[in-house]
Amino acid sequence: MTTTPTKRLKMEGVRKRFGATHALRGVSFEVGPSEVHTLIGENGAGKSTLMKILSGVHKPDEGSILLDGFPFNPSNPHHARMCGIAMIYQELNLAPDLSVMENITLGDEPSALGWRRISEQKARATEALQQLEHEQLPLDIPVNRLSIAEQQVVEIARALISKPKVLIMDEPTSSLTQVDVQNLFRVINLLKASGVSVVYISHFLEECQTISDRYTVLRDGESVGTGDMKKADIQHIIHQMVGREMRDIYP
Repeated sequence: MTTTPTKRLKMEGVRKRFGATHALRGVSFEVGPSEVHTLIGENGAGKSTLMKILSGVHKPDEGSILLDGFPFNPSNPHHARMCGIAMIYQELNLAPDLSVMENITLGDEPSALGWRRISEQKARATEALQQLEHEQLPLDIPVNRLSIAEQQVVEIARALISKPKVLIMDEPTSSLTQVDVQNLFRVINLLKASGVSVVYISHFLEECQTISDRYTVLRDGESVGTGDMKKADIQHIIHQMVGREMRDIYP
């Protein structure tokens, strides 16, 4: 009898060194199916390194990764993407002079008869935008004519083309207005409802309580705490991040 894994993603004992620098010291990190999980930590805590290992940019020195219960060892970012790991960086990775449709389908695999026809590209781009309830975005205009929030939607739509199991979002609200933040949260909830797990990296802890189910804190390359984000005490999380009370930093 086949059982469904209780964890979409499970990383255990992950270690990574860059020369004499220990970037990760045995980090463990788990994300459930259809879960929004916030990854928290100061700059240099190891968040980026951990996610770059997950997305195939770096190889771990030690540790194991399971994706839906199966060993996962991505050889490069393309391999990770094809296996269901997509990452959206803080600095959006779009081709500004290409159209919305071209950006969404950029890097899409060719069909057996060659590159996909324009009609097929259009259909796939439209479907991705419909999933995000943003089908009103014109497919034929260059993305440099869109707002930052709209460009972010295009980036998410491109990730959906590869049918992601886990979508990593790095500081997604850093350049957004409050209205745009609420629209982004609506999109994230749509992704969650469709079965996508989201790793949400952010310093805005109050926002994280609104959108996230669980959290994990990294400090100095180690995982130092995890819990229910809705019930979390913000001051306790900050203490986990910095290793001391805030009054010790700001008397």
